[in-house]
Amino acid sequence: MNKESKESSKKLVKNTAILSFGTLCTKGIMFIMTPLLTRWLTQADYGLFDLLLTYVSLLVPFVTLDIGEATFRFLVQNVENDYEKDKKIVSSSVLMTILGIIISLIIILIVSFFSTNIRNILPYFYLLLVCESIYTFVVFLIRGLKKLPTYAITNIIYVLTMSLSAFVLLHFLKLGLSGILIAYSIGYIVSSIFAVSSLKIYKYISLKSIDISVLKDMLKYSLPMMPNSISWWIINVSDRTIVSTVLGTSVNAVYAVANKIPNLCQTFFSVFHLSWQENAVEMLDKKDRDEYYSKVMNTTIKVLISICILILSMNFLFFKLLFTEAYAYGYYQVPILILSIILSMLSSFIGGIYIARMESKKNGITTVFAAITNLAFHLILINYIGLYAATISTLISYALLFIIRYKDIKKNINIQFSNETYILFAIIMYFFITAYFNNIYINIFNFIVSIIIFFIINRDYIFKICEKMKILKNNKNE
Repeated sequence: MNKESKESSKKLVKNTAILSFGTLCTKGIMFIMTPLLTRWLTQADYGLFDLLLTYVSLLVPFVTLDIGEATFRFLVQNVENDYEKDKKIVSSSVLMTILGIIISLIIILIVSFFSTNIRNILPYFYLLLVCESIYTFVVFLIRGLKKLPTYAITNIIYVLTMSLSAFVLLHFLKLGLSGILIAYSIGYIVSSIFAVSSLKIYKYISLKSIDISVLKDMLKYSLPMMPNSISWWIINVSDRTIVSTVLGTSVNAVYAVANKIPNLCQTFFSVFHLSWQENAVEMLDKKDRDEYYSKVMNTTIKVLISICILILSMNFLFFKLLFTEAYAYGYYQVPILILSIILSMLSSFIGGIYIARMESKKNGITTVFAAITNLAFHLILINYIGLYAATISTLISYALLFIIRYKDIKKNINIQFSNETYILFAIIMYFFITAYFNNIYINIFNFIVSIIIFFIINRDYIFKICEKMKILKNNKNE
């Protein structure tokens, strides 16, 4: 690779490291909170809470018209760092967000008038919807302004504030379902206020800077993203609606807990993906683009699979030590969900290239197809294989999404899998199959082997971290 590619790789690693710190802290605390929440809430309430979170995640793109995605893309594209241009982008997108919040309030009031049976929970639901919409917009804005350390700190403040609020509202005040919704809302709004004040984002907001032509251009980009966002919701979490309706909210609670384990695997890529979107844009017109994209993809897969193997081998410990017997059935869903996560991440990697190429429609169309596939298989299988219908339909939909996107992107960009990547795919299939034996000796053997594999693949990163920690320790001693 040439000098530009090497510099881009360094930047990608640096940005991923910064984001990893914030995200790992966030995910770690959230994971620790899960067994506490399953004890503070009844199984039915936990299942309903998880369901309400999925509906909020569905509605956020409707409230904001996905303007946050456009804000990020347009700010990153402003390579001249033109302050006035940034003001137009931010001011116009803030206007759109405020209008969306007002319109959603009117709709919620109408719904509460006609639906008396859910009227009691609607105020808390709307509060969470507004706070998450603001938070989602703010974090896109932070990324667009390339203030990644602030992004990491904002994530940490969110989870700490939410966890403390949940502890007080659930453990002490015993507010149950309404308490956890308020806790999440407090976390979102406090962290958003921190980000806005620390970056002085209000300086980018001005009525005079609102530009309708800029807003129209942003909506042209963001509106095709809405089917994509909605389809990701269908693939990721509509399963919970079907499970809750057909099998009950208690079973949905089991499914929600099972998803927490694969989400640990997703943590690395979700952090990397934030950096990758910006990086993919910068390398789009470079001569060695294809070689660079292939190298980044194979390196990412190596690290991701090493994490997935480690987490999969620890599955028996999670369900033995952290969760009560009522959630034990979730153990058998985890291996399928981990394979789904790998396919999901590969699809998202290609999605990052679509974003770089300004092909938001392809992102949307391919995800809509996968969502329809997920929904169809789930509805067909749910009455025959129960909870497995949710995990298997998710796996099938992600597999199809990856195949379609990979074949399409190969028409323009020659990205290739390495031989090492194929070997790692074979290794994780071994761990997948043996997980279903659930034999203590096999589990212990797999756990030891997974640690060895993780160390071999990530040894360079581990040594670098140790060296930096040693340098910091020596500096302190001096």
